Amino acid sequence: MTRPKTAVNTTNPHGEPNDVTKHRTQPVPRKPSEPSTRVSPTRADAALHPVTPDEVMLSRAKGELDWWFSYAEGAIHREDVSILPSYAAVRLPAGVSDGDCRAKAFALGRTVQGCLASLRAPHASVLRAAFTPRRWPRAVRSEFRSLAGIAVRLLLSEDPWPPRTMRAGLEDASAGRLAAAIAGTIKLPIGRIRTRAHKMLGGAVVAYFKARSPKGLALV
Repeated sequence: MTRPKTAVNTTNPHGEPNDVTKHRTQPVPRKPSEPSTRVSPTRADAALHPVTPDEVMLSRAKGELDWWFSYAEGAIHREDVSILPSYAAVRLPAGVSDGDCRAKAFALGRTVQGCLASLRAPHASVLRAAFTPRRWPRAVRSEFRSLAGIAVRLLLSEDPWPPRTMRAGLEDASAGRLAAAIAGTIKLPIGRIRTRAHKMLGGAVVAYFKARSPKGLALV
């Protein structure tokens, strides 16, 4: 015997129509295929997120150089070095006194100073050009980034007396020529300058790393 089909109540107790479709299983929309977020590591990744021991040491070496040329070099002449580079500051034990922190910062400054003095030319000069804070034209900063100071010096070595105004220094005039070349106003071998600057900075950082951590000793 065939049972009669049960009628679906289309109203609720308040006399309002029910949405009978809301009880049905709704199909899950398929998401469009998305590209994989996994990418191969780059040099930038290694610098920002060091993984291997050598990458960690090189990252610390760069942090030391930035600390030295932007702060400690001037502070050590005043015998008032009170700030450590970030990697060293986070390794200080809890409750360390200000006096101990200053002593460690001063000792580290002397160590960095000695390592830079031991480098063969032109490594120390290259590091100074790369890590000393300077206000270069925006186009030069955007094009060369951390290589901007080296690029300016390289162009200046090829043309030691660039046209300049009475108030502009030689480096400022050289940076202005680089900016003009980037804008297409004049022709300069931008690619060749970038390649040379990159090679020189890499060689200088590695030389400092070797002088700073002989036999693989950690930077402390």
